[in-house]
Amino acid sequence: MPVGPTHAIIAVTDRCNARCVMCDIWQKPAGTELRPEDYARLPSSLREINVTGGEPLLRGDLAGIIQSMRRRCPGARIVLSTNGLLPARLKDLVGAVKGMAVRISLDGMDGLHDRIRGIDGAFDKVLESIEICRRGGVGDLGLSATMTRHNAGRVREVQDFARKHGLEFTVTVAHSSSFFFGDQSSEEPDSGAAVADMEAIRCRLYESTSPKDWFRAYYVSGLIDVILGSPRPVECHAGRDFFYMDPEGNVYPCHILERKMGNIMDKSFEQMVVDDPSVLEAVARCRQRCWMTCTVAPEMRRKLPVFAVKVGWSKLAHHFRKALGKR
Repeated sequence: MPVGPTHAIIAVTDRCNARCVMCDIWQKPAGTELRPEDYARLPSSLREINVTGGEPLLRGDLAGIIQSMRRRCPGARIVLSTNGLLPARLKDLVGAVKGMAVRISLDGMDGLHDRIRGIDGAFDKVLESIEICRRGGVGDLGLSATMTRHNAGRVREVQDFARKHGLEFTVTVAHSSSFFFGDQSSEEPDSGAAVADMEAIRCRLYESTSPKDWFRAYYVSGLIDVILGSPRPVECHAGRDFFYMDPEGNVYPCHILERKMGNIMDKSFEQMVVDDPSVLEAVARCRQRCWMTCTVAPEMRRKLPVFAVKVGWSKLAHHFRKALGKR
């Protein structure tokens, strides 16, 4: 196993061309952005890097950024998270950078997605971006949905679309963050419609023949717990296995807990941890009810045999409930 963090979300810009109801990043003033060569300072232990923003495709030098990340972290899976509103730039990037994964945001079908993203024609742009990725040979292509009060009850339609077109599908719920998303408590989904939607999504995942989908179903169970106000069922090791870095190089244990560890231009990630161990203590005391793959997936992979048993029992419980005519 590699020594050091294995997962990171790297925001390469705060600039954004969407006006999403569940995210205030687009309201932030433009700030300093690291140069492509600065990303050579990332920990070489990383095995998964989520390149995000804002909208990362607004960076004209994004190909150079990803190539710099690759040279530094040759074993990392690099995932581009995009809103799909810039298909022409996506086409150029897909042509220049091979082998990266792409996740395109889609929160509802047709006009519902346009309303949530605050952009007329956003849904059509997503369809165009999907086709560009297919023609460009992107093998790891999927859709990412965020459930809010606006689409609770209809996110399963996005899952249907993904299944029909052979796309990966991930889902989360609106989260608040004082320095990233902003206060989104008013956008949290209604528990009734949201839970029913998540249960339908989970059911389809458990019915799959793919073990990867069973783990995703277990993750969706955690989202249901969050919606219902239950405690987080998996330990969080943000600041150790995972970190978030903003466009200026400021490093945080995650993108929810506002506790700056340092700046990558001043010192290495490893030195940040050594210099300020109180950050990990703050993570241990954190009571945020967050549930995101960035902190859940590293823990599940670190204790894979344990979670394989949990996932197996959860799948059996699902089929037992189904046999009894229950959810």
